[in-house]
Formats: sequence, C-alpha cells, structure tokens
Amino acid sequence: MTWQLSILEVGVIPGIPLTAYLPGAPADALISPPCFCYLATDGSNVVLIDSGPDHARADTAGLRIDGDSPALLTAGLRAAGLDAADVGLIVHTHLHYDHMQNDLLFPNAPVLVQRTELDWATSPDSGPFYVDVGELTGALGERLRLLDGESEILPGLTALPNGGHTPGHQSVLVRTAAGDTCVCGDIVSLEENLTVIGEVCPDKEATGTFLARARAAGWQMLPSHDPRLREHGWYLPAGSPAAPGTQPPGKRGDA
Repeated sequence: MTWQLSILEVGVIPGIPLTAYLPGAPADALISPPCFCYLATDGSNVVLIDSGPDHARADTAGLRIDGDSPALLTAGLRAAGLDAADVGLIVHTHLHYDHMQNDLLFPNAPVLVQRTELDWATSPDSGPFYVDVGELTGALGERLRLLDGESEILPGLTALPNGGHTPGHQSVLVRTAAGDTCVCGDIVSLEENLTVIGEVCPDKEATGTFLARARAAGWQMLPSHDPRLREHGWYLPAGSPAAPGTQPPGKRGDA
C-alpha cells in the first residue's frame, strides 16, 4: 500500500531566533518558520498529520501566529478536492500549540497521539507551548486514541516515537511511490537539523539516535518548519487546484 502526501501551509510564526534551531547562527539572525500540516491518502483513507495552530487561541496565550490558520487549513483541503468531513484520522507528532489546535474542525476523525505525550502535555511541568491541551483533548471524548510505542496505524503508515523535542514526540513514516518518507515533526525543524541538533530538541541523545536510524534506513525526511518546503513538489498552495496524478486522490476520483 502506497500513500500520496501533500504539504499544507497553515500559518507562520514570526521572528524566532535562528539559534533555537542552529546553535552556530548569528545571535541577531531571525527566522519566521511556516507551520505545516501533512495530508496523506491512499485512495480510500484520508489522514491529516498535525492540525496546526489556531491563531486566535495562540494570541490569547501570547504566542503569535500570522495567518488565519483554520481558514488556511480549510482552503488547503479544498485545494486537494476535500473538505473536513473527508478526513478520517488525525495523527499528532506532539501537542504543542502550533501542531494540534484545529482537531475539532474534523467531526469524523479519531485523533492519535502517544500516551506519553498526553501525560507530559497535561502535567504541571509541560511548559508554555502546551495551550489548552486538556480542554481540547477533553472535547474530543472517545475520538482521542492513545498509542503506546511504535505502531502501524494503517498499512504503509507507521508511528515512530522518538522523544527528542518533547518526551512523547513521534514522527510518522509514510510509504510513498517515491520511497519511505518521514514526516519528522519538530525532531527535525529545518533541513540542517538532520545533522545539527538545535535547542528545540533538549534530549539530544534521543534525537541523535533517531537521526542515525533515519540515515541508515535512507528515508526521505520532511522537516516541520523549513520555509524551503514551499518549493517541494508535494507543497499544495491553498486555493490552487490539485493536479491529477501529483496530488492526493479524494473527491476528484483519481487513483
């Protein structure tokens, strides 16, 4: 079973010090990293990997997001020939605010996350980037499904817990026609983080172990916040019609 992937941009975090990702960068260098969601489909299943931030909720928490994230996500789905009701599953790399605040837009989708991540996200020590996690996951009710370790989610779609960025962080390995592709999450924020471990990954041992595994396996790696993904062949600009044969199948009916 092979999957097709699309990369959807759903907002931008303005003015982050580049040293958070690259320790050797100039102290005054800034980057405005995009927030991406990833749409995977095998012709019958539609899976969303991360659901992105909600700009209004983030702003209330003092965490700025540029762009109307829910609207951008909806437009990206529309560009793929889909709407929210078509999404049958959401998989979260982790529960930071810029990755998980739009789950409730998808009425038919169970939501998968590592149990370790939810436990950490709802603990007193979790930190400022976990915004209203208890409220949002509580609203999901029985749609919230917890994973314990490496798991085949669907044939050709595998959850790979790896820590590194957060204690329960996971990446998602997707079997595509172009080979096995890893939707990295924040264990790899920029392409350079394939070899340089930044401050955003405090567990450097876990991060290094996973990167070594990825190199040995020869996976294609999709970073979580790299502006250069806008040039990737799987990037789907919101509002642009998907080209049959190059973007995921959905209501268009292409195979």
